[in-house]
Amino acid sequence: MSADSYENIIDFAIEQEQKAAELYEKTAKKAKGSGIFSILIDMAKMERGHEEKLKAFKAGKDQNIGAEEVEDIKIGDYLVDIEITDSSSIQDVLIFSIKSEMKAYELYTRLCELYIEPKEQELFSNLAREELKHKSDLQKLYDDQIYQDN
Repeated sequence: MSADSYENIIDFAIEQEQKAAELYEKTAKKAKGSGIFSILIDMAKMERGHEEKLKAFKAGKDQNIGAEEVEDIKIGDYLVDIEITDSSSIQDVLIFSIKSEMKAYELYTRLCELYIEPKEQELFSNLAREELKHKSDLQKLYDDQIYQDN
C-alpha cells in the first residue's frame, strides 16, 4: 500500500471521528436538560479521543489503547436505521448512536484487515473494540431505557 493511500485512509478515519463527535455535540445541544444529554456529551468525548489517537498515530507516535474484550448483545443489528431531527426522541437518538457505532466498528475491522504491519493492525483492532464497547454500552442503555419501559 502506498504512503499516499495510507495517509488518505488515516485522514478518512480522522474525518469520520470528527463527524461523529460533531453530530453528538450538535444533538446534545438539542437535548439539553434531558436524560440523554450527558450520554451524548460522553459519546462526543470518546469520538474526540479516537480522533486524537489517530492524529497521534499519523504523526508517528505509538498509541496505548486498551484491548478490553466486549460482548455484543446485538440489539442494534435488528433496529432500523434512523436519522436525527429536532424532534428526535431518546429512543431515536439511541438507535442512531448504536448504528453509528456499528459502522465505525465495521470500518476499523476492515482497516485492520487491510494492513499487514503489526502497529497498524493493533491500532485499528483496538479502535474497533472501543467502537464495539460504545455500541455495547448504548445497547445496554437502550435495553434499560426502552425495552424495560415497554
